[in-house]
Amino acid sequence: MSPAMDGPAEDRLFEIFFDLVRLCSESGSEGEVCAYIREFCTGLGFAVHEDAAAAATGSPCGNLVVRVPAGAFSPLPPLILCAHMDTVKPSVHVIPFDLGDRFVSMSDTVLGADCKAGIASILAAVEYLVGVGGTFRALELLFTVQEEPGLIGVSNLDISLLDGKWGVVLDGSGPVGGIINEAPGQEKLKFTVQGRAAHAGVEPEKGANAIVCAARGIAAVPSGRLDGTTTSNIGLISGGIAVNVVAESALVEAEIRSMSEERLEAERRRMIASFERAAEETGCELSVDVSRSFDHFKLDAASLPVYFLGRALKECGFEPALASSGGGSDANVLNLRGVPMAVMNIGLADAHTKEEYMRKDQIEGVARTVTRLAYLSADEGEKKS
Repeated sequence: MSPAMDGPAEDRLFEIFFDLVRLCSESGSEGEVCAYIREFCTGLGFAVHEDAAAAATGSPCGNLVVRVPAGAFSPLPPLILCAHMDTVKPSVHVIPFDLGDRFVSMSDTVLGADCKAGIASILAAVEYLVGVGGTFRALELLFTVQEEPGLIGVSNLDISLLDGKWGVVLDGSGPVGGIINEAPGQEKLKFTVQGRAAHAGVEPEKGANAIVCAARGIAAVPSGRLDGTTTSNIGLISGGIAVNVVAESALVEAEIRSMSEERLEAERRRMIASFERAAEETGCELSVDVSRSFDHFKLDAASLPVYFLGRALKECGFEPALASSGGGSDANVLNLRGVPMAVMNIGLADAHTKEEYMRKDQIEGVARTVTRLAYLSADEGEKKS
């Protein structure tokens, strides 16, 4: 039995959150947050391991794996709790401000609650657990680098460092209570168009305009929400050197996401075919690079991560609700590598914008839920009723 239904003191939770958001950790610059987590956890007596992902990612540090011993002897493998250390830009010199019911950034930056609210909730919860004691499950804390650019850190994780068999990623936007049990696969496409330069006013007929080719390729394919499972987006385009020169080259970068592998493949073929037709029509050459960012995953409602997270949320006063997400997270990679992970909504709002905010009751609810999950999952063998 757990000794309490409570969790970390609000003041302590908020203090940790403020400490974290003040630290620079734009993707590829996670060193300060990594050092904070290491010092925090070693101060509590936990073993901290850092993998060699820095060499592959270019970050100043690797992914961190922290082992928190169980509150009482247990043969169960640890429960994994995961959050990423990096934030989107701009997040240098964040000045967090308390508006009474929520936290915002007073500087010209994002707040960084994505995902520092998750990190703060985990750290505050484990500090509370070792202070209060009781029968809680051993935990394995996974803090990753470069999640935002495409799950780069977790894709380079030394999976042998993990002893846990399942867990929860704290990274979902939306109110606490949401459990993301399905997310799409994503592919990125890069179209490099090679045309021929010519003087735009004197002899344009000698040229082959790479920008026109790119524009035709883009115009012939739909973008946005294509159906209930699939989205497509043209994200970047560049090319040309001057308005009086027929553009010799152009670069277009796009993405496709889908819950269905068949739909993703069909849209990829359609997009590539559109650019190939445009290249033929305009006399340009085309090269296409396709890379898989992450794969689709779907967890059953009865899976251990969904079941125990749902119970913990309910016992903390939240109504659990399963949902699919159009975004990827570390869970996509971990599920693919055989470690079932559900994603918990952590209550942040307007993520990736300068209007981002974090409600106090939401982050407090996340920390309580994490605490409760540690107690509940200590008896994994109980009958699910």
